Amino acid sequence: MDRWFLNLNVMSGPIPAAVWVITAIVGIVLLVRDHTRNWIITALPAVLGGAGLGVGIVWWCNASDAFGVPLPHGTGWWMSLAGGGIGLGIASLWRTHWWRKAVAGLLIVLAPLSAGLGINAGFGLTPTIADVLGINTLPSVGALPALPAHHDAHPGRPIDLTWRPPAGMPDKGRIGTLSGAERIPSTGGFAPRDATIYLPPAALVPDAPALPLVVMMNGKPGRPNPSYVRTALDTLAARHHGLAPIVIIADQLGSPSRQPACSPYSVFGNVSRYFNTDIIRYARSHLNVLTSPKDWTIAGYSDGGACALKWAAQYPKIWGNMISLSGDLFPGASEPRTSLAQGFRGNQVRDLAQRPSVFVAENRLQFAGHHAFFTAGALDPRFSGYAVQNAELLRRAGFTVSLQEIAGATHVGTALSGGLLAAFGQLYPVLGLAPSR
Repeated sequence: MDRWFLNLNVMSGPIPAAVWVITAIVGIVLLVRDHTRNWIITALPAVLGGAGLGVGIVWWCNASDAFGVPLPHGTGWWMSLAGGGIGLGIASLWRTHWWRKAVAGLLIVLAPLSAGLGINAGFGLTPTIADVLGINTLPSVGALPALPAHHDAHPGRPIDLTWRPPAGMPDKGRIGTLSGAERIPSTGGFAPRDATIYLPPAALVPDAPALPLVVMMNGKPGRPNPSYVRTALDTLAARHHGLAPIVIIADQLGSPSRQPACSPYSVFGNVSRYFNTDIIRYARSHLNVLTSPKDWTIAGYSDGGACALKWAAQYPKIWGNMISLSGDLFPGASEPRTSLAQGFRGNQVRDLAQRPSVFVAENRLQFAGHHAFFTAGALDPRFSGYAVQNAELLRRAGFTVSLQEIAGATHVGTALSGGLLAAFGQLYPVLGLAPSR
């Protein structure tokens, strides 16, 4: 499939607008016919029945917590329109001319497609066809910038005090897939999808400074998509002379349908080893990064945020900072049965022993100087509650904790984009990329 097609924007712009307009026109064509009043009375039960079914599906999904999070506002309207459109199409298949049957068939296809585009826009997480299908269209990042042959000329001093951007530095960072020769090997049996990377402008110049490292995880379902990280950090880098962390966006799932719960005991392999041994070894040998724990951050959104919390508590000698964007209470919390089966092979003792609170208790004397940043949507009461609970857990353990609500955000796209900008903005002074506040 051609990359240009996969990269078409289906979350906003002309494509969804055109589908919505065509769907409306097709619906009007079916409604307007001879003896319109009698026809509408005949079709009304099918339309109302379909609309009611759509609303009922949304109610059931939210009541049963089928997706682990409440569906975005507006989903009920989209589903009712889809159901009503399908009902109108079915009602138009009987006792009509062939061309009206053809139009009815078209509406039966267009109505759910229109609703899908509207619901996708409400989620705000999959802007392109490739994102919807879970396909990575990013080319390989290619050869990474060469590691410097010299040591830091200003050890211990914040980067923002010593860095002067050279002429010709790019305005934007670079993203790409870590594939081929640059792929991160996994040694614990876990088969992740290829990681991606964000290299800020300051990393793309000769004699680049060693920069802090962030390892980021997206939510479930999801993939190692760097686009949201790039948007947030290009914005911040533009304010801070091209400075930003180098970010590896890595896969903690292996597949959108899996829930290994970031466990070392998963049926899919040792996820923890991949993140806390393999990625660490790779970063030290391939990337021009600072190597102190105070310069390293583990970060994640939703499911990934829970994993970041766990590993920040479990490995204080690796991760000096943690970001949880609308993070779950603990890894796999939204799918307890699946998590227990896939992450811990049904062993509840192992499951309970891998909770963040266990590692906080084990390492509670090792968190001085560690920072944790929690964000959650102001319209997302469940995950805002998780953020408060986990922030207090780390605060009592000795972390310096920040907790911020993202105005107007639920759990989906606005929470991710707003959370990244807010959390990284607060992380910058901690990493020496901006003056201390």
